[in-house]
Amino acid sequence: MKLVSQGAQYAISAIIALSKQPEAVISASELSRQLRCPSAYLSQILSKLKAPGILGSQRGLNGGVFLAQKLSDFTVYDVITAIDGDDFFSMCFMGIQGCGHIEPCPFHTFWSVQREKIKKWLQATSFADTERLMTNEWFHERLFFSNGAEIASTNQK
Repeated sequence: MKLVSQGAQYAISAIIALSKQPEAVISASELSRQLRCPSAYLSQILSKLKAPGILGSQRGLNGGVFLAQKLSDFTVYDVITAIDGDDFFSMCFMGIQGCGHIEPCPFHTFWSVQREKIKKWLQATSFADTERLMTNEWFHERLFFSNGAEIASTNQK
C-alpha cells in the first residue's frame, strides 16, 4: 500500500538527487533520465515545488532547477502536500465519503489517530534528516544514479 502518489515519490527522489549536488542547476531532462521517469511529468512535478520556495529555476541554455532552501528548512510533509495536497490527512481509511465523528466507519477512530501520527512525523522530518539517514549505497541502488560524476558535471548556480 502506497501512502503517497507516484508524483510525490518522484518529487522526493528529485530532492534527494539535488541534495547530492546542492549548488548544481540540473535540468528536468537530466533528472528524469537519472530517476528513470518521464521528463514531461517530472517537469510538472518540479514546477509545483517552486511555488512553496523549495526549488528555484534558472532559464536558458544551462537552465534547470536547484534547491532554493537548505535541506533543514523544509520537510517531507511540505513536499508531499505541494504535490498531492493534504487530502490524505483527512481521508477515510476506506475512502467512504462523509465518514467522520457523526457517521464513522469501523476504522475511523483508529485511522484518525494513526493518520495524525504520520502527519506529525512527516512534519518533523526535514530533508536534512533524510540526508543523514541515507547511505550512498541506498541512493545509488534505489534512485538509479550510476555515479555522482554525471550530476557533478552539470552547471553550477
